[in-house]
Amino acid sequence: MKKPDVKLDKDFFVLWAKRGAVYLIGLYCMAIGVVFSARSSLGVSPVGSLANVVYQIALSRGVTALTLGNCTTLTYCLYIMAEAVILRRDFKAKMLLQLVASVLFGWLVNLATAMLSFLPAPSGYPMQMLYLLCSIPMVAVGVMLYLSPNILPTPGEGMSLAISKLSGLSVGSSKTVFDCSMVIISAVTSLIYFHGLVGVREGTVICALLVGFVMKQMQKVCQAGLLKFVERESKVDHAVLTALSGYRIDSVGKPKIIIAIGREFGSGGYDVGKLLAEKLGITFYDEQLNVMAAEESGLSLDYIHGMEEHMSREIIYDWKSASYAMNNEGLTPEEQLFAAQTAVIRRLGAGDESCVIMGRCADYTLYDDPNCYRIFIHATPRARLDRIMKTYGCTEAEAEQQMKNTDLSRSRHYKHFTGRDYGKQEYYHLGVDSSQLGVEHTVDVIMDSIRLWCQVRGTYPLTSLMPDRK
Repeated sequence: MKKPDVKLDKDFFVLWAKRGAVYLIGLYCMAIGVVFSARSSLGVSPVGSLANVVYQIALSRGVTALTLGNCTTLTYCLYIMAEAVILRRDFKAKMLLQLVASVLFGWLVNLATAMLSFLPAPSGYPMQMLYLLCSIPMVAVGVMLYLSPNILPTPGEGMSLAISKLSGLSVGSSKTVFDCSMVIISAVTSLIYFHGLVGVREGTVICALLVGFVMKQMQKVCQAGLLKFVERESKVDHAVLTALSGYRIDSVGKPKIIIAIGREFGSGGYDVGKLLAEKLGITFYDEQLNVMAAEESGLSLDYIHGMEEHMSREIIYDWKSASYAMNNEGLTPEEQLFAAQTAVIRRLGAGDESCVIMGRCADYTLYDDPNCYRIFIHATPRARLDRIMKTYGCTEAEAEQQMKNTDLSRSRHYKHFTGRDYGKQEYYHLGVDSSQLGVEHTVDVIMDSIRLWCQVRGTYPLTSLMPDRK
């Protein structure tokens, strides 16, 4: 996909002024957080723990030139050198721009130290903990802001990517490895010099556990508006666009319809979709989408099945994905799956094939596609329980629990990625109660509805797809 030409006009400079301002504000908020945590004497985040230990050593020796900001810059330079060793030939010249971010962040830490010099030294553990807790939201909001414009990564982010490339681990797992390594190195350095833990303590663990989590909560409220302000797509949108790069929409006039079906668990939506595809003589996509998404994302098919069957609740997802949120490149496995499925569904929408697609947020992905007809299948709780018990051979109590868990996970997943409430009728052309009609009559109602939909569209090619009803 060819990149558009850059116009050096007023809009260009306004855009980059906004991005630069958000980036600098983010780094400064992070710097304030670092100063607060350092003054607590309970430790700083894992990425800055080595710098803090070196700073404490400098203080003990009376070396005033080594400020906290200068130690941070020096430590970040060590990270860049480590990146070069890990990546070797894959280390690109542009990665040296991390030096700019390192120097800038170190200077901002020094500025924040001077600005906050009026604060008294904490007198007692409760005050120390208060300083530490003040640092956590400051670092979280700082990371969220500085990542949004995607201008210059910090070496901490670069190290996570380098470890991921070397080891084959996910970016989230690589960040965990990096964080743990820095805590161990910092602790050993402190023990060797001070014969105790100075500069890296329980606060380091608290920061590691809470900063990413707090950032995830902030992103729910702020990220959409923030990305809009800096005119940038989200990580998931970027992944989808990358996956679709170079794919051309086929504009042939072949009759085409895509039927996107959402359904309640136990409503018989799968049977309805399959029979509908058979009667229309078009492709039925359900399990095939997982195979195609596995090829797209690199995730194993078994892993995808596991995610679909056991999607975690929102609070657990936020904890699991916190380390991914701290990096501008890494997608959580759930985000990778959504991006891959979305890219596959958009390819189907761009091609000339008619089909039925089960679930996978297809109704949202193809919401603006004029060829897409969106349906939601629901049923009464009693009918759903009976169908689940018959299908899976379980007791009523087991069926009720399975229905509750599946509905909750689908609703959470749909809300997380679309911002919409699952099954809300305004997003669909048609909602059908399968418990009143049964599978075959439900399909008949859907076909009649699609036929009418095609007729009111006049000469639109979809009309030739529908067979005449006897």
